[in-house]
Amino acid sequence: MGLDTRRSVGGPLAIVLTGLVALAAPATADISGFVVEEGTGAPIAGARVHVQADPASPVVVTAADGSFILPVSPPGMVMVTAGREYDRTAGANFATGGVLVSDGQTGVTISLLRLPVAEDPTYQSFLPQVADCGNCHEEQEAEWRLSNHASAGEDAWVRDLFSGDGTAGGGAGYVFLDTHDPGETGFCATCHTPMADVFSPGNVMLNEVTSTAALEGISCIACHQMDSVNDNVQALHLLGNATYRFPDGRPFIPTQEFVWGPLDDIAFGGMKPSYAPLFSDSLLCASCHEYNRPGTAIPGQTTYTEWLASPYAVPGAGFRSCQDCHMPEEDAPGYLVDPIGNPPLRPAEQIHEHEFEGAAPDELEEHVHLATTVAEVGSGIAVRCEVTNETGHAFPTGVSARNALVVIEVTWQGQPLHQTSGSTIPFWGSDDVPGVQDGDYAGLPGAGFARVLEGRINDQGPVVRPVLFIDGEAVYQDTLIPSGATDVTEVVLAVPAAAQSGDEVVVEARLLYRRAWRALAVTKGWQTTPQGGPIEIEVARTVDTVTLTQGGAGIPIPATGPLAAALLIVLIAAVAVALLRGRW
Repeated sequence: MGLDTRRSVGGPLAIVLTGLVALAAPATADISGFVVEEGTGAPIAGARVHVQADPASPVVVTAADGSFILPVSPPGMVMVTAGREYDRTAGANFATGGVLVSDGQTGVTISLLRLPVAEDPTYQSFLPQVADCGNCHEEQEAEWRLSNHASAGEDAWVRDLFSGDGTAGGGAGYVFLDTHDPGETGFCATCHTPMADVFSPGNVMLNEVTSTAALEGISCIACHQMDSVNDNVQALHLLGNATYRFPDGRPFIPTQEFVWGPLDDIAFGGMKPSYAPLFSDSLLCASCHEYNRPGTAIPGQTTYTEWLASPYAVPGAGFRSCQDCHMPEEDAPGYLVDPIGNPPLRPAEQIHEHEFEGAAPDELEEHVHLATTVAEVGSGIAVRCEVTNETGHAFPTGVSARNALVVIEVTWQGQPLHQTSGSTIPFWGSDDVPGVQDGDYAGLPGAGFARVLEGRINDQGPVVRPVLFIDGEAVYQDTLIPSGATDVTEVVLAVPAAAQSGDEVVVEARLLYRRAWRALAVTKGWQTTPQGGPIEIEVARTVDTVTLTQGGAGIPIPATGPLAAALLIVLIAAVAVALLRGRW
């Protein structure tokens, strides 16, 4: 038989080849160890372990005995962290932590502090201020001070409505304390000064809050010491929806060091953070931006459920949470804290802005659009306005005093044309002052977008509208535009008999956003928002010119009535189709 050459690769040669293969392959060595409770050494199961501030790092979860094997091979020393998701109902919860390790290190021990169960009974007297947090989080403090959250506790409009003392004219018109039973709070402090209200939910008078920290409104601790938000989103914040924790770590750990946040890899001894994915969830914002009047089904705000019904809430490439839009990530890597003491450089996706920008002019212009179609129809001008809402909630959203208008003005030789059919702007588009002032649009061609509540003030007397949620007993009108929807407004105006063929008719449409009812702003004498911004924002404007083909002696405008209206709608639709096809 011939010699089997396949067996010739053996012995010393095989050893040499194996060594060469080993040299050619990259060296790998796992990092392994245990996550245990600080002080007792008890194992902690279910903790997430990975390399700090490294989104590419694999995440492993500790076993029942607290053990982990992390398949990484860092080139040098790295911080490996552990964090277990906070659960208010769990018997034990732990702050996050970490240790410096090197490639291939075994027997690593990561100790996590167990959160005290007891609450600090003295904390109300020692609440930290935002400036205290800003000692390390300078950038976040600076951004927050530009936000509406920063002025929530001393918001002049809210004070005008509650106690009449926010501005010079705040005592005019509606004042809650003047029109309601003694001792009623109106629940303003529940969201506007939560760090006062949290110690006696629903019982705090807003104008009696004196704590400097509480008057900072929606401050650092107002969010980051909130430990849970449940699905009872129609409950008003502390009155059944959100909870806070103030663990008593005395005498060694100040209560303000216990905080909650979206990262599971904070390993700084000066803070005792808990990993709470809730902070990346829109549900967190529902605690203040979704509620009914307590004890009723009257909506105060519905922003969260509006988002749930929006295209942005659908999992996938188009998903956007409240935080994604209102707390966007930074443009470049950076630090969560001032770069002292060698904090980790974090990717942009882990650093979020804290200005909480909302209905600013540029944001409105980018996400709410106005399109106008205009045509001569017999001896009339047909105007069709489409408002498309691309925000992640209804337009407008928030408290019911916010509203929007489409104002349509059609003129021939500077004279306004008479409207013969279509919608008009509701009563709330004007103030209560006799006569017509600049800014009064009620009854003019156009439409209004708002949720109008009606009810009796203090549940007594005649029904009035609009009212604040605290007096609401019914929804009189709801014309909010849902997320992703387009509202259509159609009107027809008559061309004057004196108009001639070849004359031009100018059609101007404006989309206006108002932060308060017109009558309320005029009565209180408000000229700007409490933050110094405009009360009214022109979101969009279109101007079209129609050259008349038959003047004012053409086909008469159809009379109003079901049949005439139906014929008019068909006619306008035909005109719109022709325009879209470029045949008009």
